Amino acid sequence: MVNSFNHFRAIAIIFIVAGHSYTAGTLYLDDPIEIFIGNILIGGTALFVFISGFLFHQIFYRSFRYSKFVKSKFKNVLAPYIILGLAPIAYRIFSANNHFEGYYLATGSGLVSEYLLPYVKYFVTGNFLTAYWYIPFIIATFLLSPLHVKFIETKRSVQIAVVTLLSLVSMLIHRPVDNIGLAQSVVYFTPIYLIGILCSIHRTRIYAALSRYQGFILLAVLALSALQTSLGHVGNYHKEPFIYGGLDLLFMQKILMCLFFMLWLNRYESKNNRVLDAIAATSFTTFFFHPIILYLLSIANLQPDHESALYFAGLVAVIMIMCVLTALLIKRLIPKYSRYLTGY
Repeated sequence: MVNSFNHFRAIAIIFIVAGHSYTAGTLYLDDPIEIFIGNILIGGTALFVFISGFLFHQIFYRSFRYSKFVKSKFKNVLAPYIILGLAPIAYRIFSANNHFEGYYLATGSGLVSEYLLPYVKYFVTGNFLTAYWYIPFIIATFLLSPLHVKFIETKRSVQIAVVTLLSLVSMLIHRPVDNIGLAQSVVYFTPIYLIGILCSIHRTRIYAALSRYQGFILLAVLALSALQTSLGHVGNYHKEPFIYGGLDLLFMQKILMCLFFMLWLNRYESKNNRVLDAIAATSFTTFFFHPIILYLLSIANLQPDHESALYFAGLVAVIMIMCVLTALLIKRLIPKYSRYLTGY
């Protein structure tokens, strides 16, 4: 059971890297086919959230101790975030750029206004590197784990009602603008986390009832991506929470994608794949390091002058290889402290 989700984690991080590399790979999402593919690849974070929920019930719930659970997450997730974020946050603060409508600019003079408050804003939102917003969100989710334990222990009818209601809320509020809004991110992704928990609780029934319908679920994923493309929407839905902007089709698509991968990969539960195992084991390192690599590539301007699917695929492969090798190298050099730096 965990082996297939190990492979799922590898696929999820590939989706995340591919989604963030899409425009960097000079595919500019100005063609319907490219937009369709982009809508499949973008939003891979939802896969990570679903897996986290599944594994919370599968691995941590039975012997759950809040202090032990949170301590392990601080060590493996928060510590690398703090260490790797020091230089980028300092650069953002001292460069005093006007990104995000000046949200991070100093509001006055003095140590607190010029440095401390901007640092806190960057730290809480994670908006100093691509994808780093996820870490404050997932830490907040881990801190809420006693509520997830109560969710597991409540009756099934209540569980389904809670997930249904929260999913509707998520599809209406969308993700926060520029990913600035920790509370909105928690509200948006919580039903995905809870659906992961439910899929772990009822995994035997789900495998028995839905395995034969994998193809239909995949078709539904593709149909939702096609519908989103036909409506002219590219990628994730972002807006202020209390402004109506239609239903978030990507939310529904990613839920079905999670279900598809859960069912499809279960057939390979007893098989090992050394490549996927290595990618899964170093997935957090890849998550932490791939935005840095993308940023350095953008500075170096190493992009062809024309759109290239081959360049995009090569870029994703190179980033994955670089991240895995970095994780393995740091683990070998400083095995005792590597988790604090890379999460591996």
